Amino acid sequence: MNRPIVTLLTDFGSRDPFVGIMKGVLLSISPEAQLVDLTHEVPPHAVMAGAFLLKSSIDYFPKGTVHLAVVDPGVGSTRKPIAIQSKGHYFVGPDNGLFSAALKEWGIDRAVELTERKYQLVDLSSTFHGRDIFAPVTGHLAKGTPLAKLGKKMNHWVWREMPKPFKPSNRWMGEVLWVDRFGNLITNLEKKHIPETFRLRIGKTVVLNLATHYAEVKRGTVVALFGSTGHLEISINGGNAAQKLGVAIGASVLLG
Repeated sequence: MNRPIVTLLTDFGSRDPFVGIMKGVLLSISPEAQLVDLTHEVPPHAVMAGAFLLKSSIDYFPKGTVHLAVVDPGVGSTRKPIAIQSKGHYFVGPDNGLFSAALKEWGIDRAVELTERKYQLVDLSSTFHGRDIFAPVTGHLAKGTPLAKLGKKMNHWVWREMPKPFKPSNRWMGEVLWVDRFGNLITNLEKKHIPETFRLRIGKTVVLNLATHYAEVKRGTVVALFGSTGHLEISINGGNAAQKLGVAIGASVLLG
């Protein structure tokens, strides 16, 4: 029998036992599941950063994968717990725009509000739905429980989109969506936004180098290039661009 694949993405970090507890619940229901940690280092409550990382990952998993994603600043409130089917994959987590943003290109085929209590833990806390709702539901999906059994069908959900570049004058304005552990600044700008004469401003820094790889410029030089996600990145060969330039997620980037 094929072992089901389950990915996990959270803003829980590694200091506390939260991720391990969720895995324990999940494996108690589906012990044959193969667990893949995408990341647990999404900045706290950063729903759009989580959506970007989820979107950047899901193409590389086979159909049938269950994606458990918890970036949930509204836990315990009126926001709904949901499960989604899209392109043969399943997604479990909060209805706060995390999935609608990540799945804008894939689309959402079916969605249910997780109302069937028998697929959840008996005692629900108001602060840890990752353990009490999302992990057990993910375990049941991995075991083959049909999506429709998990709750009532939804026709509407919270809709959010990741920030898009815009053109306030004759130049494209974008922003930093993510900073990886090397300090590379990953923006929402793509090749279609690049002018004939490359010039980029981020913070107080102007970048004139558009390269194909880091080592194309001297060590310590700020450079722009297109990374593995297809987005424009600002980097430093052998250094940390985020630290040196003093910018972070949400920083504006001006082309031209």
